[in-house]
Amino acid sequence: MKYFISLDMEGVAGLVSWSETSQEQRELMTGETCAAIEGIRSVDKEAAIVIADSHSRGQNLLLDRLPQDVQVVRGYPRPLYMVEGADATCDAALFVGYHAPIGTLNGSMDHTYSSASIYEVLANGHVMGETELNMVLLARLGIPFIFGSGDEQYCGFSQQFFPHAVFVTTKWATGRYSQRTLMPEASKTLIRDGAANATRQLMTHGRTTLADEQLQGTVQHEVLVTSPSTWTVRFLTTSACDVAAWIPGSRRSGGRELSYTSDEPVELYRFLMSCTVAGKYAHDL
Repeated sequence: MKYFISLDMEGVAGLVSWSETSQEQRELMTGETCAAIEGIRSVDKEAAIVIADSHSRGQNLLLDRLPQDVQVVRGYPRPLYMVEGADATCDAALFVGYHAPIGTLNGSMDHTYSSASIYEVLANGHVMGETELNMVLLARLGIPFIFGSGDEQYCGFSQQFFPHAVFVTTKWATGRYSQRTLMPEASKTLIRDGAANATRQLMTHGRTTLADEQLQGTVQHEVLVTSPSTWTVRFLTTSACDVAAWIPGSRRSGGRELSYTSDEPVELYRFLMSCTVAGKYAHDL
C-alpha cells in the first residue's frame, strides 16, 4: 500500500515556540517522521511512502536520516502546500506534528496556516483546523485519514471530525508558548505504536471502508462532502483582506472577511493559500 505523511512542527514533542533553533527543530521533526515510517512498515513491510515536509518553507527534514526509498516533497511555494504529493494512488494519510486551530485555549503555537495574517477559517460555517481543511482535498480522492499526532488540544479537536483515526498526544500546552511535553524518545515510541495500529486497521478494513466511515456524521458530510462548498477566511487586519480581495472570484463580506465558493476542492485550497500569501504581503507593508 501507499501512505502519505504530512509533517508539521508545532505539535512535535519538545518544541515550544518558533524561536527554537532550526537544527533542533529539524532533529526532532525528523525523529517523529522516522517513527511514523517505522510504525507503518512494522505492519506493512512493502509500504510505499510519500512525505510532504509542510512546516514553513518545507526545508526541515534531514534527508540522510530517512529511509532512502521514501519520496519527499520539499520547498515553498507549492500549489497544494501541506498535501502536495498526495494523489488517488495513496491509500491512507497520516499527519505528524500537527497543532490546534487559531484561537484554541491552551493550543501549542495555535494558528491556521498563517499566524501573521489569518484569524479564522470556516468551511460551510464550521471552524476548521489544518487537518480538516487538508482532508477536504484528500477525502475527495477517497483517501482516509488514519493517524494524527500533536498537542492535546489538536487531538481533541480533530478527533471530533475523525473518530475512527488513531491519535497520539505528544504534549499538553499551558499557554501558546508553554507546555508539559513528552521526551523525544517517549513520543517516538507512541507515534511508532500509533502508526502501526492505524496501519493494522487499514489493512484489516480496507481503504474504501475507512474512507466511507470518515464521511459519516452531519458535520463531516457538510465539510467533506457538500458541493459546492464555501470557505471563509477571517483576517487579523483589514489591510490583509484589502489585498486578498483581489483574488478573482472571492467575495468580501466585511472588513476582515473574504469567502470563495466552488465545487472543486483544489480551487478552494488554492484560494486559501493565496489568502495566506496576500496576508503576509499586507503584514510586511
